[in-house]
Formats: sequence, C-alpha cells, structure tokens
Amino acid sequence: MSAHPRPGAGAASSVHGRAGVVVGIDIGGTKTAAALVRPDGRLAHRVEAPTPASQGAEAILDTVAALAAETARRAGGVPAAYGVGSAGGFDEHGTVVHSTDHLAGWSGTDVAGGLRARLGAPVVVVNDVHAAALGEQWAGAPDGFLFVAVGTGIGGAVVSDGRLLRGASGMAGSVGHVRIPSSRRRICSCGGVDHVEAFASGPGIELTYAEFSARSLGLREIGRLARGGDVVAAQVIRLAAEELGESLAASVVAVDPGTVLIGGGVSGLGELFVGPLADRLRASLRPPFSAVQVTVARAGPDAALVGAGRLALAASRSAEVHDVAPSRAE
Repeated sequence: MSAHPRPGAGAASSVHGRAGVVVGIDIGGTKTAAALVRPDGRLAHRVEAPTPASQGAEAILDTVAALAAETARRAGGVPAAYGVGSAGGFDEHGTVVHSTDHLAGWSGTDVAGGLRARLGAPVVVVNDVHAAALGEQWAGAPDGFLFVAVGTGIGGAVVSDGRLLRGASGMAGSVGHVRIPSSRRRICSCGGVDHVEAFASGPGIELTYAEFSARSLGLREIGRLARGGDVVAAQVIRLAAEELGESLAASVVAVDPGTVLIGGGVSGLGELFVGPLADRLRASLRPPFSAVQVTVARAGPDAALVGAGRLALAASRSAEVHDVAPSRAE
C-alpha cells in the first residue's frame, strides 16, 4: 500500500494502518496544522497551511486531508487513525452541531465522514479546546481540572475523574459565553451581549486599553508596557483578569475541579494576568471551593494537536470511530 494516502481516495479498512501511528490535526480559523503524535505525546513531521475559512466546508476538508497525507508521507507509513480538534461543537459521530462564524459552511458538516473518505482511516473529531485539554492531560495535568483557553476568544473544557466531559452539544465548558455585569456594553463574537469573552480575551483587552488610553496597541505591547511599569496597561490587564476570575466562580462550584489551568495566548502575560484572576476567583468562593489551584497550562500552543493525537490513539484500537467515546480516551 502507498505510504501517501491520496485526498479523495476511497475509504480503506483501518487494519492497513500501522498500529500506534496516528496523526493529530488542529483546524483553526486562520491556519490548520497536522503532525504525527507519538505515544509519549511528542510531535513529529509537523506541517501547516492557511485555512480556506471563507471557501466552504469542502475546501477546508481538502486542505486538512492534504496536510494529513503530507504528514503521513513524511512519517513513511499509513496512520492507523486521525484525530481532529476544531472550533465548533460535534456529536459523537464527528458532525458539526454548533458552528463558528470563522469557518464558512461548517454547520452540519460530517467532518469525520468527509475526512475518512479522503484518508481511508478512522477519524475522531472534537471541539478544539476539548482537544487541548486532553493535551494538557498528557502533559501531566491532574485527573480533575477546568481548562480555560484565553486567546482570540475564550473557551473551556472540563476533565473530571480523568474523563473529558463533552456535554449534549459537544461544547461543555464554554466559559467565555457567560454574561457579566458591566457598564461597558459589548457584543461578543457569538452575538451575545456582555459575555466575558468580549472583555477578557486578547481583543477585549486591546479594546479596553484603547478606551482607557486612546491608543490602539496589540496584546504583546500592552503586556510589555505593563511589565515596564505603565499604570494604564497594568490596570487594563488586571481588570480583564478579575472579570474572568469572577465569572469562573460558578463553573468551579458546579464541577469542583480542584485546579484551573489557564492556556491560550493571553496566558503568556503570566502573573500579570493569572495572579489577579486567581485572587478574584478565590475571593468569589467559599470553602471548600476557595482552595482551587490556578496555574498556567503546560502543553503549549500545540496542546490541541497532542490531544487530538490522544483521541486518535484510542480510535486506532477500535474498528469504528463511533465506538470511541472522547471522554474515555487513554
């Protein structure tokens, strides 16, 4: 069998794939990445390309399949399974049930089926933040934690007793879409009003800084100014962190995670952001919940790739992807 699965080729039985050889895929609004994921969580043969987000589902799937096939070619073998993390909510069969505006025509797409037809191997698909949480598990996260990804938006995932909680829509843990009290009316990316994502995400912090200073700066520059003693920059970061911390209190009480991991690009602000967030979160709680630990996530920017690979490893042990529940990934 060819070592280079051809996008568009008919599906082949997964028994032809090499046991333990899996590919993780991360579909983002601007770029898509694929990599071989080793059993110890290390990545190899990583490739990426711009996501044709405005061109529709078929174009996106073609790009994903081409990247996955290139990774397989470089690895010199046919993967036993592919794992995919993507924005949106997915049912247990890998079909989009809740879409994102960043990927045109994504709603209702059978992502798993479309990629399975192109790649000829089992495919398992989950929300990208859920995949990142599984990546954090591989990086040594505890058996129970709330993962909060703070970047262009704010997403979340819940792991309880070692299992990922998917939820009815495949989007359990969507902590960014909680409304907070605010006199600064803002429209969230989802269309909601005054969701915490609109204030505490990277773009939210940049907008607040512009409102406070009449200057438009990127998050990295705002962070640099804050570290250098700029009072306005530090105040803006603190305000965003405290708003997010307070909004997370209800989630902590609901799932009692023990640990909150902060990931995403905004976590790069370090203690400037995580410190005030942790203080406000604990101040909003009573014992025993106020003992929650808050730390920066460890898996890094490729956490979703690693987590998707973890799902693929589980899928490679099953003849049918729908027999593999993401909440039971090993």
